[in-house]
Amino acid sequence: MSAVTDAEFVRLLKKDVDYFTRAMERFENLLPSVCSPVQDQWRLQAQARKDFTLELEILLDKAERCVGASLRGAENKNGQESASC
Repeated sequence: MSAVTDAEFVRLLKKDVDYFTRAMERFENLLPSVCSPVQDQWRLQAQARKDFTLELEILLDKAERCVGASLRGAENKNGQESASC
């Protein structure tokens, strides 16, 4: 991928992480207002969403490191290969 494509991927991934983080907060804020039987299911869903958000954050961290390495490699252009992601 090109550096521009890499940067666009990271930008979109950041937006996704922000979206899911805000959605998780709203979800947790609504949890106390639903009836008890539903709360158990919502708690399970909340945990699944937290796990997904954590996975996105891990992916974002890795992507940012790879994009940084790609950009440094493109700037150096001295014939050496940058670290593989």
